[in-house]
Amino acid sequence: MELCIKFCFPSLLVVKVTSNIRLQPTTLFLDYEVAIRNAATQVFPGINIEGCFFHYTQCIWRNAQKHGLQVPYKDNNDIRTLEWGWYVQFRSPKDIFEKHWSYLFCEFSVYLFAVLTLMHALKNGGRFRWLWLGTVLHGLTVECVSYFVPDIDNFWHAQSSIMLLGQRLPLHIICFYPALIYTASAAVAHMKLQSWAEPFAVGLTVVLMDVPFDIMGIKLLWWTWHDTDPNIYDRHYWVPWTSYYFHAAFASGFTFAFHGLRKLFSSETNKFRSAGFFTELVCCVLTGLLGFPLGTLQFLPLYHPLHDGHGIHTEVCVLLILSVYAMIVWADDRRCGTKLKTSRNLKRGWFQSIVMWVTVILHYLTYIWLVVVEKPEKIQSDGLHQIVGPCNETEPVMTMYGELSKKKYLCLENYDEAIFDFHCEKLLLPPMTEWYRICGTPFPNHVEYICVVWAFCALGLHWFWQILCRSGSLPTVKAKQS
Repeated sequence: MELCIKFCFPSLLVVKVTSNIRLQPTTLFLDYEVAIRNAATQVFPGINIEGCFFHYTQCIWRNAQKHGLQVPYKDNNDIRTLEWGWYVQFRSPKDIFEKHWSYLFCEFSVYLFAVLTLMHALKNGGRFRWLWLGTVLHGLTVECVSYFVPDIDNFWHAQSSIMLLGQRLPLHIICFYPALIYTASAAVAHMKLQSWAEPFAVGLTVVLMDVPFDIMGIKLLWWTWHDTDPNIYDRHYWVPWTSYYFHAAFASGFTFAFHGLRKLFSSETNKFRSAGFFTELVCCVLTGLLGFPLGTLQFLPLYHPLHDGHGIHTEVCVLLILSVYAMIVWADDRRCGTKLKTSRNLKRGWFQSIVMWVTVILHYLTYIWLVVVEKPEKIQSDGLHQIVGPCNETEPVMTMYGELSKKKYLCLENYDEAIFDFHCEKLLLPPMTEWYRICGTPFPNHVEYICVVWAFCALGLHWFWQILCRSGSLPTVKAKQS
């Protein structure tokens, strides 16, 4: 059997040559047959082989039947709990508060923002409700793909009160998508921009909300990034510049899908009026799925050719794409004239306006306050992190413009990022460890951090003041609601 499989794998290489197909797999998902694994490692030396989860659970079930454990498996609550352990895990909020109180504060703040945006969506009705749900589906898609595609699996969240998907996904991160994208979309709706400009305004607004969150989040160890991944190597206060590129591109891609798909399926001209339950449901689900690829496509014209092909710093790529966004928005905003800009109907929809302003103000006040009071050197973050291992092992990172490489493991001997260290960890970490404790470090210049975070918060508040109070009123939603 192994000989037959060895023959099949080279056949793929023949197809590669004759069809001019790039076939250099870095990871294979296989079942647990020894023959196919041996053949794969001989034909593709150094390839990473991962087991199929479906076949793994099948093996467990067959073994349970072999030992007569199928009845306890079905009836014993403790065993059933273990089965669900991969999907959801709980952590004591008390433990988080003692070791990482700012993360607990962040978690419940995000839950509050999600509830406030949901209230806004339900009060407005129409497509606002579908917009909120679409952001949640978009968040699930982005997070799941990020954890299970090796080329972009380059960050690890701290452990919150509720963890999902093998303790990789905190529940509140899903809620953060409506807190950002819904808030930005609802605010930008006041500007009455054309369909070709509105997504870019949403992207810019999301970036303005994200910058203080990212700067404080990485410093306070709410997550960590891979230390040598070339796509996130260029940093801004330890935040990868590509994070800002990502938020702009994916928020605009989501908005393009949300409004564009509805135009395909309905003749309704009011972009926030519901076209019916089933039409909106289809549009919502497709938006949640297509926001990711539409965001990814925006990395092709600027980021990958400039960064991967010519070694240009990611900062330049980010400033270029944000400048393009700003010029598009400005062009359409000037076209709208002054009539819409001076209409300030604050009496209609006063509840929605208050909810929106409370969300925005609390969002920025969170970082204005945390950057002053938090002591990052006292933080201890226990959880999943980059695997510790040999310093000389690398793995490829595939992009549209070629192959890059990164260190496969976190090398403790030459780790040089000042964002965390191991001063609070007494035990020596053995190789292949991925669950361990990292320790926060002091602000290198506390006053500088305060100035930067406060400046971005002030810029964000001014931006929202302009679009919420000095633009048109929120689009109305009449009749025909699903």
